[in-house]
Amino acid sequence: MKTISILFTSLLLFASCSEAQNTVDVGADAMNNTEQTDEKPMINKVLSAADYKAMLAEGYTLVDVRTPEEFSRGNIEGAININFFDADFKTKIGELDKTKPVMMYCASGNRSGKASRVMSSMGFEKIYDLRGGFGGWPYK
Repeated sequence: MKTISILFTSLLLFASCSEAQNTVDVGADAMNNTEQTDEKPMINKVLSAADYKAMLAEGYTLVDVRTPEEFSRGNIEGAININFFDADFKTKIGELDKTKPVMMYCASGNRSGKASRVMSSMGFEKIYDLRGGFGGWPYK
């Protein structure tokens, strides 16, 4: 019985690790690396609040994927609200320019991570996510 329990736990860990393979946590130096490799580049970059704030000055599209109720209680200035839970999320997010960088966030980083995977499958080229989400945003 103990062997089965260990095997089951190992399988769960393996499955959860393989699901997050398209996400990379980077600092300011790494996000400016333009070196070409034979591998597909990581397109979803999770940034610290300080690096995220520095990128906001670049004028990229900023998307808050929380619910309208959450958005109304506070948001990052300049963000547009596209609710991840809306049935037409893919349609609304698909209206954005896929060739331009998109910065996104949610409450904690969970929904925005899921939204990033959806956007990646839709052909978005550069997606930047806020580590810890709006809850970790110190510039309120």
